[in-house]
Amino acid sequence: MEGRPILGQVIGHGSETLLLLGVIHGNEPEGESLLEELAARLRQRPGELGDKRVIIIPVANPDGLARKTRDNARGVDLNRNFPAESWEAGAKHGKHPSSEPETRAILKIVRDHAPSRILAVHSPLHCVNYDGPAEDIAADLAAAAGYPLKESIGYPTPGSLGSYAGRDLGIPTITLELPRARATPEHIEVLTEALAAFVASSSAGETLSRRTPAP
Repeated sequence: MEGRPILGQVIGHGSETLLLLGVIHGNEPEGESLLEELAARLRQRPGELGDKRVIIIPVANPDGLARKTRDNARGVDLNRNFPAESWEAGAKHGKHPSSEPETRAILKIVRDHAPSRILAVHSPLHCVNYDGPAEDIAADLAAAAGYPLKESIGYPTPGSLGSYAGRDLGIPTITLELPRARATPEHIEVLTEALAAFVASSSAGETLSRRTPAP
């Protein structure tokens, strides 16, 4: 670690907690501005929260973001470092599961706050992917954002947050993959609305409002 803090916001005081985080890969910075926009919207419109409390971490890998690298400052891919049953030893996976302080910080939030849903923002695959019992919620988010829904992103992700939280713990876990080429203000606005609807929807998969992103 290089001393950069992982900063988050807790918005709302409801009985149900949602966790949203971005930039777990430092070379995927697009999620930071989207989650900051969402946080600003939820603070301005607290009625959209309902009985929810939302934890938003715009940047989960601040050292990697500063370095513009996928990995953290110790050369570990944080999204291969979670203590999932699928974790595999590897040069970029950490000396052992949860070896990295950033990973442990996220795990502490999951343990202490027991989120009912988790959403991670990545790029640049332009899709909505999911792990665990999240297909209906993911499908609604994909429709609201105008994104393709993909059950698999096409390659294994051992030790990922989705593998651990979604598959092992059974927490609906969604990955929103942004396309780097479309981070226009209009696109961010549509995505912010889609995420606000995701926050407001019920865990049972209450249908989100459907919109198509501006070209």
